[in-house]
Amino acid sequence: MDKVSVIIPTYKRCDFIDRAINSILNQSYPNIEIVIVDDNGDGTLDRNKMIEIMNKYESDNRIKYIKNPVNKGGALARNIGIQAATGEFITFLDDDDEYLPTKIEVQHREMVRNNWDVSIMDGATYNSEGKLISQKKQKISENPTYEELIVAHLMYHLTNTNTFMYRTKCLKKIGGFSDIIAGQEYMLMLKTINAKLRLGYIPQALVAVYIHAGERVSTGLKKLQAQKIIIKEKKKYFNYLTIKQKRYVLCRHYGVLFYIQLNRRKLLVALWCALLAFIHSPSATYELYRTYKGKLKQI
Repeated sequence: MDKVSVIIPTYKRCDFIDRAINSILNQSYPNIEIVIVDDNGDGTLDRNKMIEIMNKYESDNRIKYIKNPVNKGGALARNIGIQAATGEFITFLDDDDEYLPTKIEVQHREMVRNNWDVSIMDGATYNSEGKLISQKKQKISENPTYEELIVAHLMYHLTNTNTFMYRTKCLKKIGGFSDIIAGQEYMLMLKTINAKLRLGYIPQALVAVYIHAGERVSTGLKKLQAQKIIIKEKKKYFNYLTIKQKRYVLCRHYGVLFYIQLNRRKLLVALWCALLAFIHSPSATYELYRTYKGKLKQI
């Protein structure tokens, strides 16, 4: 039976790591390995808390605990986990999210049955009380073509990292995550598509992603910088899009900027971004609002 390695990078989120670990240990698929990459620096309060938590799992040989001496960021932390993994397949989990019990079994089975190099699933986002606030269905067929994948990724983002599963050799072949300030999962999927890996889609949501009340991503500056990188990359592929699709991509771009600026409490800038989104595509603006209004309520 193939071994599946699950990589969990963690940084300043000790409160939820037990839930993440236990959701993997309780999977219906038995042959698993958990690689936890502690990205807190040596001597910090969060490192000390993590060491105390990980002591509970010291005797479990399914768990590898790696301590980075200094904070390296999400991309490099995951790449360290990829190099340490010994499974034939690799998947990921954020430290404050969890897998549903059959996630690994279903994804591994479909990858083997279809001879896929990588697969992606649907997403589901919950608030801190466990209430479903948004769902993301990937807008691709189960065995998509290159052009279908490029168009879908430009328009809708074939993410989240928690739903990815790779054959380890294929993930290493494309070099893992790019060391950029943010948006690493978007760039990884873009590399995957351009490498012409056999990508399959499983239309099920078997990961619970959580948004916590009052949650902020520092000042949001990293997210803003990432958006500049991503939109610049997207424009390189605009020849695959119709005029209407280009307008949708730009509308979505400004919609993300609106969300970031709203999180930062930059209300005037947020309103300007919302106006730009509406100008590019009123119908897409309304569609995005309906899809993500649950997340807006958490701000």
